[in-house]
Amino acid sequence: MEGRPIKTRRQKQPPVTKRELIVAVWNRLGRGSIGESELREIQRSIGGQFGPRAEESPAAIARVLADEGAELRHPEVIEFDARWREAKIESDTARLKGFEDLLTGKPLRLIKAEVLIKRLEKLQNNSAQAGDQTTLKQLRNMVVNARHVAELLAKDRTLAPPERAEQAELAEWLKVWIQTPNLFEDWLDLRRRSPDFRKKFG
Repeated sequence: MEGRPIKTRRQKQPPVTKRELIVAVWNRLGRGSIGESELREIQRSIGGQFGPRAEESPAAIARVLADEGAELRHPEVIEFDARWREAKIESDTARLKGFEDLLTGKPLRLIKAEVLIKRLEKLQNNSAQAGDQTTLKQLRNMVVNARHVAELLAKDRTLAPPERAEQAELAEWLKVWIQTPNLFEDWLDLRRRSPDFRKKFG
């Protein structure tokens, strides 16, 4: 007698997209109405599966669940989303704190500029590893603006020639950083060893 094929229970595949995860967590929570506590739980799950930089706003999560038929506790969702966005802005600002000297419009000595650019590199590398495109874009925009400031200072006839030379050099550094941030450290080391650099800056 032929045996019947053994039925194996199909293992449920874990959610592969954020949307699928959002819906899966809502199902796990009992498909109840959505407010701050539920949104926080979903945000934690997203961070746990996709990493801390893959966060979604409360409003974005609420929209997904509304499409799935969830009842939203609207005032609670709106207030939580506003607080979340305010905290995110403060966090983003804090990450870029300390780079203001690149944008003040005052001449920046190369020694201090090098320290700041090394900090920029560290933040850029950490953001790239975390997939944090927002911070990467903010960094690039800031460096583009800093280069523009340095170019203007290099042409400012009210500054002494050595100061103008430093600003022109800084503008070149920033140009290289914008074009190839991953190669900047090696490039700067070669640049500082060059006869031209030593002649200009000792």
